[in-house]
Amino acid sequence: MNEATDTNGDHRWMLYGANGYTGTLIAEEAVRRGERPVLAGRNAKALEDLGARLGCEIRVCGLGDAAQLGDALSDISLVLHCAGPFTRTWEAMVHACLSTGTHYMDINGEIPVLEAQYPLHEQACARGITVLPGSGFDVVPTDCLAASLHKDMPDATHLRLAFAGKIHQSPGTWKATLEAIPRGGMIRRDGELLHIPHADRIELLQFDHGSEWCMSIPWGDIASAYRSTGIPNIEVFGGTGRGAAYVMRAMRGVTHVMRGAMLRASEAVIHSLVRGPSLRQRRNGRYHILGEVRNEAGNRIRKWMITPEGYTTTVLTALALTERILSGQVPHGVLTPSQAAGCGLLREIEGFRLIDPPMRENG
Repeated sequence: MNEATDTNGDHRWMLYGANGYTGTLIAEEAVRRGERPVLAGRNAKALEDLGARLGCEIRVCGLGDAAQLGDALSDISLVLHCAGPFTRTWEAMVHACLSTGTHYMDINGEIPVLEAQYPLHEQACARGITVLPGSGFDVVPTDCLAASLHKDMPDATHLRLAFAGKIHQSPGTWKATLEAIPRGGMIRRDGELLHIPHADRIELLQFDHGSEWCMSIPWGDIASAYRSTGIPNIEVFGGTGRGAAYVMRAMRGVTHVMRGAMLRASEAVIHSLVRGPSLRQRRNGRYHILGEVRNEAGNRIRKWMITPEGYTTTVLTALALTERILSGQVPHGVLTPSQAAGCGLLREIEGFRLIDPPMRENG
């Protein structure tokens, strides 16, 4: 593994996709904390401006040239990968990290990407590195909540997760969302991934603050929570409001058009018009998360969690996990957030609150 250190004796780490919406937020907070990550990506001008403003080294490199990428990582201990959609970008970066012995993290929550990375566990162990996908809002809070519920009910056979709150998406998140639309919905049933139609399930769910209409969504925990807990039946819901959920259900027949030229045109519009949530929206935003497990006897445990706004959550969790990996506190291999840092990780980060005690119901 790379043992590269900066002038202060700390392991050097790289933020790839630093000039994107989320990458810039992470870079700014890292510098505020006294860190100086190497800022990297493809856009030379944007990186130069950001590097000058934050006082950080920059490296311009694409993902299509393995030799160039390997050179860029040669003295880097860890890369935090923030350039999505990750279905297009993860593979080159992960394999470069395996080649150079560089720890890898990303902030993706895309089921196909998570499922593709987990089988690399033995390779990562052999190289002595940690590969930690899903280090942001997708999927740290829900993964930690799932692990906490499983700890309380080890014989759980069913897991339900849901979140609600005012959602404002960045350009990168919008692009990943559009790309995922043709894949439809997904749940875990008897340990296997099962494709279902969009908004297949629309339910009124009880959060800590009240009831919210939610629809089933293909959230990353369909992959990550299964790896963390082994619970064979998993479904995830997002709070949308009843009307929006039924509109999404009604659009099932046309979602297949979001491919090829239509997808590229939509991405161009997003790039031009979408800027992501404002500072005020990030400061004032809160998400409410529900987790529920049940076993074959019909016994149930419910827990609730309150988190900061999603992009703020991503900044906080990604930097917390970066620090843990660089300080040698995380095992090697391909891990979920709760496997890397335990289900109590969020208790150590300001702004997260687990509602105690949990609600228990006997079947």
